[in-house]
Amino acid sequence: MRIAYICADVGIPVFGCKGASVHVQEVLRALLKKGAHIVLFASRIGGSPPADLAGVQLVRLPEIPAGEALVRAHAALESNQPLVQALSEQGPFDLVYERYSLWSYAGLEYAHSQGWKTVLEVNAPLIEEQRNYRQLVAEDRAVDTLRRLLTSATAVIAVSPGVKDYLVSFAATTQHIHVIANGVNPLRFACTSRQTLAQVPSGAVVIGFLGTLKPWHGLDTLLQGFARLQAQRPESWLLIVGDGPEKASLMNEVTHSGLIANVVFTGAVDPAAVPQWLSVMDIAVAPYPEMAGFYFSPLKIYEYMAANLPVVTSRVGHLDQVISDGKTGLLVEPGQPAALCAALKRLVDDAALRNQLGTAAREHVIQHHSWQVVVEEILQVAGVEFSGRAT
Repeated sequence: MRIAYICADVGIPVFGCKGASVHVQEVLRALLKKGAHIVLFASRIGGSPPADLAGVQLVRLPEIPAGEALVRAHAALESNQPLVQALSEQGPFDLVYERYSLWSYAGLEYAHSQGWKTVLEVNAPLIEEQRNYRQLVAEDRAVDTLRRLLTSATAVIAVSPGVKDYLVSFAATTQHIHVIANGVNPLRFACTSRQTLAQVPSGAVVIGFLGTLKPWHGLDTLLQGFARLQAQRPESWLLIVGDGPEKASLMNEVTHSGLIANVVFTGAVDPAAVPQWLSVMDIAVAPYPEMAGFYFSPLKIYEYMAANLPVVTSRVGHLDQVISDGKTGLLVEPGQPAALCAALKRLVDDAALRNQLGTAAREHVIQHHSWQVVVEEILQVAGVEFSGRAT
């Protein structure tokens, strides 16, 4: 089985540390385990591949120059033809799998014209994200790109109900759009013993957050909730694993609120180190704010669960389908520091409940959300059958 994986998004270093990078790598691993030969077409590499992905053949797409947004968009659009040429040279393929990006469309169109199976994976409403958080240029071309992709795909994978709802308004037909949530590799998080940090005293309860520090992750609510908790349970600590544009303001807030003695920022960490950092935590948090059309399928939550951690997250979007309140974690109302504090306090005070929720969470992801299960479901809806032997 020969598979082309396309990631033309210049914001995703395929062998980098971002959540999207981890997502790409885990899908590749799951496909390799099925015995596939993979050719990876990528605009941004981000370093050397992990040892277990060294066998993936890499084709570099044209670099997109830094500079003005419209110039970058036009450069990305012009990369479509080189992508078609590269696919033609490397083909034929049994399956072409593309992670949706704003300007890449010709790869799936070419694959469709050749009669190859095609999968489009959509992780976010990128046009809306670009409009709300960056600078949206050439909107008509971005819309045209998405519509062409939806037409060319044998199967479209939306990672959440919110993403599917977004895609429906662009698609001529919706029967081939399927909701398949993100997954996790449980073997990466198999360590059952808790680790310690040198600066954290024995007996402390560590509350942790993992992810890129961006405005839509609700970290302001987390800091406010933790401040309330610290006043009542001074043995609690906060560990923030990751880096991002909000780090400076968060550190400033921690310093001015007097919490700095009980808060640890790790900065960026390599994906291989994530399990070790999660093993330091006793409780894991994903404090998303209230958002219209919530569309995230958070990798962090599945990784928390695989790491045997009780999860506290917001009752937004479909997250009440990911976390079962009182069984695999606790749900709180979004944007409510007092409610978050109460949930954290409950877990700080009850080690048995922490263990109970964490154990149930890991069992759940092993059964329903391993990357092997996710990729098998994607291949099934795309009508792709492997004849080779899985490894």
